Amino acid sequence: MPGFQMKSLAKRKSTFAAIFAVVFFGLAASGPGQVFFGISPIRVEQEGKPGDSLTDVFYVRNNAAAPIRIKVYTENWRLREDGVPVFIGTQPVPYSCREWIKVNPQDFRLLPNEVKSVRYTVAIPAEASPAGYHASVSFENVPDISPGKKESRMIFTGKIAAAIYVKVGKVEPVAQILDLKLLKDKGASYAVLVIKNPGKTHFRTQGGVEIYDASGRKTLQAEIPNEVVLPESQREVKCPLPKEPPPGTYKAVCRLDIGRAELLGFEKEWFIKDEK
Repeated sequence: MPGFQMKSLAKRKSTFAAIFAVVFFGLAASGPGQVFFGISPIRVEQEGKPGDSLTDVFYVRNNAAAPIRIKVYTENWRLREDGVPVFIGTQPVPYSCREWIKVNPQDFRLLPNEVKSVRYTVAIPAEASPAGYHASVSFENVPDISPGKKESRMIFTGKIAAAIYVKVGKVEPVAQILDLKLLKDKGASYAVLVIKNPGKTHFRTQGGVEIYDASGRKTLQAEIPNEVVLPESQREVKCPLPKEPPPGTYKAVCRLDIGRAELLGFEKEWFIKDEK
């Protein structure tokens, strides 16, 4: 298409899946009480420079046995410190690219097992500063109510939001590890990293945590999950441990990879009391 640069660094998944699944209830039309649909990809990561237009598509599939209606719109979101996403519609947030995104179509119907493509374009403003930006494209299954028809039942509808990340220009990720603590929750144990991102771009976490006992023997290790940390924010990343460490003194050692040439290291002494 004229005026569009066909450039995509989207990380696609091979299956239709949901990210940031949010469930809603609404008035029912006649038909099944539950609907299912999926989208692919579940996350998009783009790179460009000021003035670029980046165009690609999402694929939406109706997994239900009846037709459904889908509305598509852009949203802002933020992460709580525990990593839970909070969708806030058009309310401004730092480093948002919501207003850069256009989608087409915005309202359509799908027959059972039908797949439809939804084109999106990210138009990076010419004045955009080098940084990492984010927003979401949300797909909501809404009741398809005929005009003048009386509705009397409830249906189960859903919303799936695909995260879009856009890096503009060259900007290095920056991170500080503030703490590494032990958490016991519902019978499971976690090494919890408290990470601060003072920089202007998001990054994703990877790496590992190793636990050593008082004799220097490695007793446990955990993988740091792939989680996003937004710019100028702080969050906790839970790394599942294979088992609960017994009472004693330990040294927890973290090696964090945020996409820089060097790893970030952090050590913390844990003293676990015998609670019996």
